[in-house]
Amino acid sequence: MTIKSPTNVVLRLLAAAGLLIALQPVAATADEALSQPEYGVVFEKDVAIPVRDGTVLRADVYRPDVPNAAAADARFPVLVSLSAYQKSMDRVLPHVRPFTHVERPEPDWWVARGYVLVFIDTRGTGTSPGKADIWSMQETRDYYDAIEWAARQDWSTGKVGLSGVSYYAITQWNVASLQPPSLTTIVPWEGWADLYRDSVFHGGVLNQAFYGRWWIDVVGKQLLEFTRADNSAAFDENLMWNFMTHHTDSAWWDEVKSRAQFDKITVPLYSSGNWGGWNHHLRGNIDAYVRSASKNKKLQVHIGGHTDAFYSDEGKTEMLRWYDYWLKGRDTGIMDEPPVKICVRVSVDECSWRFEDEWPLARTRYTKYYLSAETAGVVDDAMHDLRLVATPPVRKDEITFPSGPEAYRRGVNGQPMVSFVTEPMTEDVEVTGHINLKMWVSSETDDMDVFAYLRNVAPDGSVETATRGILKVSHRKLDRELSTSYRPYHTHDEEWKLMPGEIVPIEVEIWATSMVFRKGHRIRLDVQPHDGDHYFAAYKLKDNSIYVGPDHASHVLLPIVPRREQD
Repeated sequence: MTIKSPTNVVLRLLAAAGLLIALQPVAATADEALSQPEYGVVFEKDVAIPVRDGTVLRADVYRPDVPNAAAADARFPVLVSLSAYQKSMDRVLPHVRPFTHVERPEPDWWVARGYVLVFIDTRGTGTSPGKADIWSMQETRDYYDAIEWAARQDWSTGKVGLSGVSYYAITQWNVASLQPPSLTTIVPWEGWADLYRDSVFHGGVLNQAFYGRWWIDVVGKQLLEFTRADNSAAFDENLMWNFMTHHTDSAWWDEVKSRAQFDKITVPLYSSGNWGGWNHHLRGNIDAYVRSASKNKKLQVHIGGHTDAFYSDEGKTEMLRWYDYWLKGRDTGIMDEPPVKICVRVSVDECSWRFEDEWPLARTRYTKYYLSAETAGVVDDAMHDLRLVATPPVRKDEITFPSGPEAYRRGVNGQPMVSFVTEPMTEDVEVTGHINLKMWVSSETDDMDVFAYLRNVAPDGSVETATRGILKVSHRKLDRELSTSYRPYHTHDEEWKLMPGEIVPIEVEIWATSMVFRKGHRIRLDVQPHDGDHYFAAYKLKDNSIYVGPDHASHVLLPIVPRREQD
């Protein structure tokens, strides 16, 4: 079915389709080098896309309306998006919480500027038949075939880009690893790259709260809403069972499920992360930028809500500059800029943009701050309120704390268990980059969990969280090739259980951040045995300990960035 509509009016109720699509008026961008809004929209519902095993995926296609145009003038580059979020949701739901499924480009804005949008229901979801297999190699191969299909259509120039946030970004990393010939560029916006490390098992600990909520929501949208597929049995994947029966890293995460293969990603890419995305996506955006084999790549990190930047005028213009360059051959100037663009924060909701030539920043001064057992007298609600100091403590001390129900209660209520806090900064101090927390620890049981938070304490006592890291201590084994002094990389391929009371060194990867601790502010490190969200294991019954002193120089290595003359 094909429906035509002008771009600068609100679409009327699509009675034949039972849908309502609202298109807002669009204004020409001030930068005349960029594509301008000049087309109406042709909408095609449930277009068939055959894939290699004979299954037919279903897609909604939005393309520019060019009546009476020559064939060459009716061809446009294509932006493809694939997920389990059901393409029909895009027609009815707003881009606001709690509706988190609408994370694709807006048809009125992009089609008007000469792009075809193809929104695909992944296999077994929405109106696509088959058995659902979320974030799998099956899904990734389907995506490959859909990209090649889009390149062959008579409305396509043969150049295909990918677009979207979260799920739509994750599938970009996955399919780019298979190198579809027609894939020209990707823009993964706030999307993890390693399903195991970035999302399901943070530091080896099951991400229970997120998946308990998210998966029920995805299944509910499929089975409880009017948008559900006719073959509802297709969405019966036992996802949580699959995850929990593969609780260490293995070939299953690459060969059955799917994740980025960085050495195979060669397509030009623009990786856009969010400093607030340390609960999920940020690690993947940065890791994929650093480790991918692409010769043409950019990293941008912003602030705000999960989709705010994607739908902002600034964000859309930035993406348009990238797509116009790679898909239309326009000189937008974006490739003349340095490859890294970060918004350096002074608080979680205030930052300023700065270009850099690399990541991590070459001028970083990695600086140790040592954990001590000296009372700080700053954090009133902490069980242990201690000092974070610039020189190693000369006295050996053991800091012991419970890991059971008290730890859970404190995690739920946001009360710190063990806090280490500096003296007030005597000048502004910028922390931008990766963070390594090295500690000597023990437990009265055979395992323990560490949740480490880097926090910014203002003179009035208000606190903001800059970033977080997690480690299940039995997963402390390091990959020596990928680990650096400033960033540990854990194999997660076997468990090294503790002997009760055994003291072991651990390194906790605290996810990358950028935060200026202003003069008068304090840097605070909170160490928790639980956060109230992740899986609460049965070994959380007794006490854990952190050791400090000359023989156990527990410390956090912070990436201090000096000011440049031009800043």
